[in-house]
Amino acid sequence: MKRIVVFALLVLMLPVAQGFAEMANTPSSLGVRLTGSTFSYKDDAGYTVVLGEMENTKNFPVTNVKIWVGFYSKDALNTGLPLETVTGTTLLNAIQPHEKSPFMIKSQTANPEISQVTVNMLGFNSATAKPQLLEITPATLSISNVVKLPGTITNKGQQPGAHAQIHLISYDAFNPPRIVGIQTIPIDDLEPNTAYDFNFETKADPRVTSYKVVAESDNYQSKIIDVTKISVDIMTRLITINDIQVVNSSGEKISKIKVGTPVDITSMLSIQAVNNTSQPYVYYAQVKQFGEKGTVEFLGLAEGIFNSTQMQSPKVAWTPQNEGGFFIETYVWDPSGAALATQSSTVSLILVMP
Repeated sequence: MKRIVVFALLVLMLPVAQGFAEMANTPSSLGVRLTGSTFSYKDDAGYTVVLGEMENTKNFPVTNVKIWVGFYSKDALNTGLPLETVTGTTLLNAIQPHEKSPFMIKSQTANPEISQVTVNMLGFNSATAKPQLLEITPATLSISNVVKLPGTITNKGQQPGAHAQIHLISYDAFNPPRIVGIQTIPIDDLEPNTAYDFNFETKADPRVTSYKVVAESDNYQSKIIDVTKISVDIMTRLITINDIQVVNSSGEKISKIKVGTPVDITSMLSIQAVNNTSQPYVYYAQVKQFGEKGTVEFLGLAEGIFNSTQMQSPKVAWTPQNEGGFFIETYVWDPSGAALATQSSTVSLILVMP
């Protein structure tokens, strides 16, 4: 057995700046489509990074998936003109029928004016099938101040797997989950019928709640594997979320509103204790449509700070744009990205009328 130990952090997530937004992404009718919501952030150098996932709905593999990303300022809704555009592709060169591949695309410049992004799928080509003959066996993933995942990858094929890469993909707690991190270990070649050890190690991101691994070489792929064995040793959650409500301009709780009517989403937050005299937080409210897919209609945030154990009720403004039935989920994170509360155990139901 050969050993590969690489500490290869490709994406270290930072908190999303207030006001950073995702503009409407255009769904594809061509057979390759964007799934769920994208996740955008600014890296240490000030570049804007966009993460997401594409799904191949065809009955044949596809390759050369072209993804267009527009980077906009906060005034983009008025002008409609992007500050810059970038065309990229998916993490996997070939996407198997009815399977998915993440993507990660970065802005060309470290422009501080970028605050909104939009993603479109431009096209793809049919591909020769890549046999899924790379077998990944992840061990227990441990989470403390760092994330560690050892495991083995075996080439079950009869040919060497040239230019192989193993990817660790991180997802957050939103539903559907967003990709918030990608880490990659490159391998020159995987010899036939040979097992290799690998080891991922990187700083922990408290936003992450689940992980998957996948591998690809020039001629082979693995299946996308869920990491199910996880050992956690992290901080106790400090804040409890209760009583999610939608209120009108008079502060009255409502369950029915009209399209275009501004409302506030609010919850009661309580804290166990206040460390170092204060605890800042970011309160997120996610509105989703009823239905099997549960499309995200809106995601907003409000910032606050606990200086004592007195309860607080942050508010997120929402103006419905579409009619239908919706439900609301809420989350509380530290501004640095640490989850201070588990996802709200209850939801608020709302009916939007024409």
